[in-house]
Amino acid sequence: MTRPETSPPTAAEMAAGSGFFDRWLTRIALITGGTVLTVMTLLCVINVLIMRKLLAAPIVGAEDALILFLVTFVALSIPFGARTGAHIEIEVVSEMLPRRLALGLQIVARLCGGAFLGLMSWQLAVAGSHAARFGEVTQQLEISYEPFYYLLAVCFGLFAAIQTADAWQMIRTGQAAVLSLEDEA
Repeated sequence: MTRPETSPPTAAEMAAGSGFFDRWLTRIALITGGTVLTVMTLLCVINVLIMRKLLAAPIVGAEDALILFLVTFVALSIPFGARTGAHIEIEVVSEMLPRRLALGLQIVARLCGGAFLGLMSWQLAVAGSHAARFGEVTQQLEISYEPFYYLLAVCFGLFAAIQTADAWQMIRTGQAAVLSLEDEA
């Protein structure tokens, strides 16, 4: 399948070194994300339709499990979405600016975003270290939120690293490569 000339180059076209990271990220995101989504769907259907509506005996702690699965699903989606370019970018102003100025603004935005995401990652790790001490647990099963804070911290850290790498790529080549799932096929 050929790409239109105006689309940004794929990661495979821009840098050979990022291929391992992209393959690893794609596999982790799609396999674990698909598994978590499947488990969430089954748990929701079984708990709500069968156990609650039909048998009037919902599964104790099912809502807790669904919340934690949702946090896991979202956390794993963050770096994958960053790498594929799925996050929202508003380019109304940059399209009216000269190319070099627009590129400079994108680089600054990615560096600032990377710094902010790094700060978020650090604060999530700090919150994770305090979660057990302050009793942050789910309502029914009393599962600690600590490992989920750490998972979010790692995923936001990956997002920060991706933003910084994209800024570096833009400085070197003038544009950032996005991960295309078509390359995997």
